[in-house]
Amino acid sequence: MSAPDGRAVSLRTRLFVLIVVPQLVLAVLASVVLHWMARDMSRNLYDDTLKVVAHAVAREVMVTKGDLIAESLLTSLEGAIGDPLFYQVHAAGGRFVVGRTDAPPMPAGLEYPEAVPVFYSATFNGQPVRAVVLREYIVDPDLDGWTTVRVWQTVSRREALTLQMLGQAAAVLSLMVALSAALVWFGINRGLSPLTDLRDAVALRNSRELRPIRRPVPREVVPLVATINGLFQRLSDELDRRRAFISNAAHQLRNPVAAIQAQADSALNAHAPQDRQQRLTDLQELARRLSRLTQQLLRLDAASDGPGDARAGQGVVDLSHLVADVARRHVPAALRRDLELSLEGADAPLPVRANPVLLEEAVDNLIDNALKYGTPEGSALRLELGRDGGMATLRVRDQGCGIPPDLHQAVFDRFFRISTADDGGSGLGLPIVRTIARRAGGDARVEPSDRGCVILLTLPLAEAGAETGRKN
Repeated sequence: MSAPDGRAVSLRTRLFVLIVVPQLVLAVLASVVLHWMARDMSRNLYDDTLKVVAHAVAREVMVTKGDLIAESLLTSLEGAIGDPLFYQVHAAGGRFVVGRTDAPPMPAGLEYPEAVPVFYSATFNGQPVRAVVLREYIVDPDLDGWTTVRVWQTVSRREALTLQMLGQAAAVLSLMVALSAALVWFGINRGLSPLTDLRDAVALRNSRELRPIRRPVPREVVPLVATINGLFQRLSDELDRRRAFISNAAHQLRNPVAAIQAQADSALNAHAPQDRQQRLTDLQELARRLSRLTQQLLRLDAASDGPGDARAGQGVVDLSHLVADVARRHVPAALRRDLELSLEGADAPLPVRANPVLLEEAVDNLIDNALKYGTPEGSALRLELGRDGGMATLRVRDQGCGIPPDLHQAVFDRFFRISTADDGGSGLGLPIVRTIARRAGGDARVEPSDRGCVILLTLPLAEAGAETGRKN
């Protein structure tokens, strides 16, 4: 629900409208019903009075032997019911006795049985009137037999009474609706006060203060508070991860940047062309290492996104095809070092659900790490693909000196390196592999081996029938 200018309507206003508008509709319907009731009540009241007047006229005509009704009686009757009264009397056989001769015509087909008053509406001298016809049996020498009495009056007074009753009822209903609206507004304000307190509690949170909200709230708001607390926890974890990443990145980038600065100064101060060329070559190599370190840091950050982003960019990838593509790119480097690079088990497809770009980075890091640190010249590096239950497996088996058992977990820590030699490594390759694997629901670990090192990468197989995406 929104306002015409596009702004969202407050919950307080929305509740007020949803509660008060139905009351207004009910008040209008009640006014219509009361109008009908007042009209019927007014009509019945005046009809009963008109019937009494008809009986009084009949008795008066009998007493006076057909003379006109006394002016005092007529005035008294008119004072009782308000509107002017007119009458007409016919004796048995239709003989006119007394009264007005221009009585309002009766509706066609109207029957008026004996001793039963019959009412009808008509027009008299251009004004609406209400009339009654009454036949009474009178035993009298002059008026012997069934005497017909017609009495009519204008309806302005009864219509005024109807409007007066309707106005009073409408005034009472309006007052009730107004009081109800005031009470509803007060009740809504009181009822929404916990939400106002919740808003104030959320407003107190910032990047340094993300503790859960503990204040009591209504039952209906408990799931919302739980969701907000969960969001605060995820934000806190993400901020901690960002702070750790920035701290680690600053620490790791400091030395390469300082080295580049030192080599640049040396190149500028070198006098011999050979010295200057050597400094520039060293500067180029440092820049290359820094570029790779920066790329790995960005990859690690992308792979370490929170749980809410775990499925971002994921699709079904054929692990066999992807490993073959990545291994093919490393063949020239293996040939330069006289290494045998082999791939086993790539004939059968292994569909896994993962981010193809990140998964390719993980496989590339595994092969590059094995070629650089685990495979002596003239030896072999084997890539073994397979299945283990519902998991796809990739084993990278080298013939190097291996990793001591007590360091099997430490090698997956950020910036951890077994050797302290300056070989251009950053200590991020294996951490990136494990982070990407866990992001896809798998894992990476070091398997015990009698010779060399075996890194095992496991990923859950995609559901049967899922479309396999191939990277060309």
